[in-house]
Amino acid sequence: MLTKGDFHIHSNASDGKYCPTEIIVLSKINQIDVISIADHNTTDGIKEAIEAGRNCGVSVVPAVELSTKYNNESVHLLGYFKNNFYENDTFQEILKLTKSHSYKELRKILKNYINLELKEGKLSVLEGINLLRCFGASVVLAHPMRISNKNIKQILNLPFDGIEAKYSNTDFNTSLYFINLALSKFSFYTAGSDFHSINSKNSKHSFIGTVYLNMHEIEHFFKNSGALLL
Repeated sequence: MLTKGDFHIHSNASDGKYCPTEIIVLSKINQIDVISIADHNTTDGIKEAIEAGRNCGVSVVPAVELSTKYNNESVHLLGYFKNNFYENDTFQEILKLTKSHSYKELRKILKNYINLELKEGKLSVLEGINLLRCFGASVVLAHPMRISNKNIKQILNLPFDGIEAKYSNTDFNTSLYFINLALSKFSFYTAGSDFHSINSKNSKHSFIGTVYLNMHEIEHFFKNSGALLL
């Protein structure tokens, strides 16, 4: 039975300090038994995390944090995969083009898979949702408490599967608000420390397991997201 889950952690495959194996060890030490390494626009750390997790008794949900925009504001989407489509060559090429800001080439590929809202530039939030769904992910709005007041209401009207309601350095009342919103409007919610480094000076990030889903919340997450547990 899984008891504590942190579903938003970064490795050195993107902008985190530690390799996936080190993250697994830190999770084990802190009694976190299920995690997601959700790196920015890459899934390169997932395979190592799964292998290390099997050796240490820490389960892994394959995930990614995708960069999108809404009214020129940066909005991040968390995709939790229900299958191994994240290994698909086309999806990997899409992530590489997103990471390198090669948007012209990116959109040439995307038009074969999803309806495009924008003609150029970074993915819109809706394009990001549809892209992640196309490649087998349940889609979560990352850290909604960090989105501007001018955009959050409209963004929350988009067709997410869930929201990251429990987040690093978020007070109880704010978390409770987003938990209730998730349960009334979406299918589930997640929790994430947004861990990057033990010595991180970014007040938006915290240590692995500082916030987490408990046993019952984890069960609800898997039941409603269909996410892989590896």
